[in-house]
Amino acid sequence: MISFLIVLLMASCAVNPVTHEREFLIFSEEEEMRIGEKSHRSVLEEFGYYRDRELQRYVLEVGGRIARVSHRNYLPHHFTVTDSAVINAFALPGGYIYVNRGLLAYLNNEAQLAGVLGHEAGHIAARHGVKKYQQALGAQLILAGVAMATKSRGIVLGTNLLIGAILQGYSRRDEYQADRLGTLYMYRAGYDPFQMARFLEVLRNLERREPSLVEQIFSSHPLTSERVKRVRAWAEELTGGRRRGLVVKANHYLSHLDGLVFGPGERDGVIEGEVFRNRHFRFQVRVPEGWKMRRGERMGSVEAQDPRRRFLLQAIPMEFPVPLRPEEVARRVEKGSGWLRLGAARGRSKGLPALMVDYLIKERAIRMRVAYITRGRTAFLLALIAPQKAFPQGRGFFNLFLHSFRPLSAREAQRIPLYRLKVYMARVGDTYPAISSRFYGTPRYAEEIQLFNGLGDHPIPPPGRLLKIKPRALLAQKSK
Repeated sequence: MISFLIVLLMASCAVNPVTHEREFLIFSEEEEMRIGEKSHRSVLEEFGYYRDRELQRYVLEVGGRIARVSHRNYLPHHFTVTDSAVINAFALPGGYIYVNRGLLAYLNNEAQLAGVLGHEAGHIAARHGVKKYQQALGAQLILAGVAMATKSRGIVLGTNLLIGAILQGYSRRDEYQADRLGTLYMYRAGYDPFQMARFLEVLRNLERREPSLVEQIFSSHPLTSERVKRVRAWAEELTGGRRRGLVVKANHYLSHLDGLVFGPGERDGVIEGEVFRNRHFRFQVRVPEGWKMRRGERMGSVEAQDPRRRFLLQAIPMEFPVPLRPEEVARRVEKGSGWLRLGAARGRSKGLPALMVDYLIKERAIRMRVAYITRGRTAFLLALIAPQKAFPQGRGFFNLFLHSFRPLSAREAQRIPLYRLKVYMARVGDTYPAISSRFYGTPRYAEEIQLFNGLGDHPIPPPGRLLKIKPRALLAQKSK
């Protein structure tokens, strides 16, 4: 507390680069850049780096145009495509901007990409991220690598305070300001700012059809009718309604999406019935029949809950710079957690070293059983979380879960499918039902193709226009 007060006393008021108003910040600009640089590795560990050199170069090129016209164009901006299927983008202090490949799949032209990057550059310009981090520190939201969330969420590992605070979202005022700055920056860079409003409308339509898909971007960037109206009004103000000469570049953008991984990626894992398989971490587990399974918050993890919502099972993979024994992994996880260890037993699981530990979280009256299993630099945490009174009835489910765990060979992991977008150029005479029949063997996905490509106001596909085609297997899963 004394150290914190000294920092506060030493801090000086800074001038906001956008508003030119003085505001109280405990971090200098140099410290802000170091915070972003230090957190960059955590982002890549959490979300993964999407390995497509040409796509990364393209996003960096578009981002560079935006950065050069921002209020803090002297900052070295960094633009990265992450290997996450989640529809979202975010920025860290000091010039670090991330766009998930899942979001790229739902953009339909380069101007919309510029608008997304401009919005995030707006957060950086107005120093929203560093102020959010400062608020989190002031509220003492200190996470020591492991935290117990709620009874329904179980174990959350490796959560970075800064990343967590930013992904929780900004205030409505900050979002409006970032929208306005993003619209301004894309216009300054020569892009059609009306495309920003167009993209927000696509998201709203998607929310009505598949709300779970856009849950993350709406939690971190709340979308309201007022936001859409304001963006359209700002675009009108900037252009005077004149759009000639402004860049859109639909086909140029879409050509970069051919072969883009769509849906679960290398690290995400695939859910097939009661079985979860992960290609990157090379393992599989099975949950009891009738349990609701979903991917966990940490990349590569999975969790399942029984129909009565009494028990939570989790499988969480972790990677370390060097190989660790199960005991060493347990110590790292326990550090700062406040968990009370009740007992531990060494053993083996599928030939791998393992450690089983029982815990009590007194303040929540929760019991946990965690199996730590290690294979080289990878560790697997298999956990049961339950209310203290119900815990004995959950041990049988955990035993089934643990016995279902199986490490996969490299060859087995490679057989786990990765699905990719296709890009098709519409021809004269094409219709959406005909294109659906061409790729899916049925005309039933005609509307899906039309809306996915943002062509709701085009009754027929514009000839010469590139169209994104979702993987057939994922559409088949959706229709079941």
